[in-house]
Amino acid sequence: MNYRQGLYLVILSSIFLYSCAGNQQLVADKQAKIDSLVALSTDLRQQMQNIDDLKKELDELKNEGSKQDAELRDALAKLAKIQDVQVEGNSTVIKNDLLFQSGSFQITSRGRRVLDDIWLVLEKHPRREILIVGHTDNLPIAENFVAAYRSNWDLSSWRALAVLHYLEGLPNAHPERLVVVARGPYQPITEDDSDEGRRQNRRVEIILGENI
Repeated sequence: MNYRQGLYLVILSSIFLYSCAGNQQLVADKQAKIDSLVALSTDLRQQMQNIDDLKKELDELKNEGSKQDAELRDALAKLAKIQDVQVEGNSTVIKNDLLFQSGSFQITSRGRRVLDDIWLVLEKHPRREILIVGHTDNLPIAENFVAAYRSNWDLSSWRALAVLHYLEGLPNAHPERLVVVARGPYQPITEDDSDEGRRQNRRVEIILGENI
């Protein structure tokens, strides 16, 4: 082998080795890209599964919400049919002159009958919170009752509590869902500038609330 042939052989060998090294790097780069795409594909599949799971949960929540809304509408429709009560929104309003004698927090026999009728509806919804709200008019407590009630706060509290204690004694009461709120004269539904307006503002509301 002469010098020229040897030089050619060296050059060809170098080209071959460089080519092999280059091919190996290309292969490694391609494999790395494939591995990256496989990992990305796996991650995307997991994300799609997560999205599907979240959609199912959302659909279940919507269905449950629709069911609860339908139950509430049905209950309020039945409450609205009860004589001597008025349904406003999700609140059943009972005038105080039906439930109590003047200055008293003892429930009248007529008031007990109305509460019994209301309870026939409420007991069918044992998971719902029941909020009992007492209201008064804006007149100060009469002098002959100031020993019993310091203010309209006391009067609205005692009357709401009287309703709670009565409901608590009825079947399937589940007392843990009963809540009492006193509003005094501060949430009137009409003006307190007439006897009729004040009569309307003196009331107890029974509100069928959210599931607990």
